[in-house]
Amino acid sequence: MADDNRLPYEVVGNFHVHTVCSDGTGTYEQIAQSAAGAGLDVLMFTDHNTWGDGRPGWYAYPSGERKLLTLVGEEVHDETLSPSVNHFLALGADRPVHSYAPHPQAVIDAVNRHGGAGFIAHPIERPVPVLGGGDTAFPWVDWDVTGFAGIEVWNYMSAFKSMLVTPLVATLAALFPDLFVVAPVAGTLALWDRLLATGRRVVGIGNADAHANVYQIGPVQRCVFPYPYLFAAVNTHLLLDAPLAADWASAQSQVVNALQAGHAFVAYDLAGCARGFRFVAAGRRSAAVMGDEMDFDGSLSLNATVPEPATLRLLRDGRPVAQSDGRELTYRVRQPGVYRLEAYRFLRAARPPRCIQRQAWILSNPIYVRG
Repeated sequence: MADDNRLPYEVVGNFHVHTVCSDGTGTYEQIAQSAAGAGLDVLMFTDHNTWGDGRPGWYAYPSGERKLLTLVGEEVHDETLSPSVNHFLALGADRPVHSYAPHPQAVIDAVNRHGGAGFIAHPIERPVPVLGGGDTAFPWVDWDVTGFAGIEVWNYMSAFKSMLVTPLVATLAALFPDLFVVAPVAGTLALWDRLLATGRRVVGIGNADAHANVYQIGPVQRCVFPYPYLFAAVNTHLLLDAPLAADWASAQSQVVNALQAGHAFVAYDLAGCARGFRFVAAGRRSAAVMGDEMDFDGSLSLNATVPEPATLRLLRDGRPVAQSDGRELTYRVRQPGVYRLEAYRFLRAARPPRCIQRQAWILSNPIYVRG
């Protein structure tokens, strides 16, 4: 069985969060409390084109037993565009980069130059008819850029918006979001596979895109997605070789390095606790974890384990090559390729109507087996 214990420490983070400094409704303190209540380890504030007035550091859980690492980044985009496409997450840079907003490549270069990890936010979005269409979709359109660390393969709010096709469906989705947000926006995983097929490394992350705004959809007016709910839903799990450092700047470097390396997976934690998921490779001469590259030598095997029973699907270059029901999948590698793992669960909805649905649960980052 493939095994690799180089990265034994797992932390759960969310890296797309808005506060009152842009278009969110919560203060830094309020949002940190919500993240702590959801059990997160890392939270990064990413207000639109502003560094905000937050201070990176450690937030003590009310119990005093754990601490939450809070960091400050940005969601950068050109506000003169209509619609305002090309949103970019600048994570962990040592200074603001929104002055480069009119030039996406310059934004990416600035993030890299200043020690951060840059991700294309919600790369696929479509106009929302029930919200008036028009300026309600903010996809990424400039695909000539290079140097970004990866893309947001699962943005919870984008996935929700994609469901709002009619007033009736929108009302039901607002009342029962767990019945509707069951996977990333259609086409996003295929886009990820196409980018990977070019030979580049592209890290996938998942986030809340939390605002906690109040929406009016038909007769329903409510805060559909409060911060605590979103922080318990789609998150990015990072694998580290050591616990987060006591010094916040050193801990931020650990987070950024893991994001850049792709030592991470995306999980819909409402479908079951995903802590403990592992996807590794091993051969005669080497071993690898998610995000690593290794040479094909004819002896490689891949192994995925999940903490709860699920349907596991292994893909090579975007095409399924193996599937298993249970807690484990093992596969003998027969040819080079980009291998990633998807886990799905069939769950009964938490609220009426209590239908059983197929829910995307875990999306691994790839292991790159080079020829």
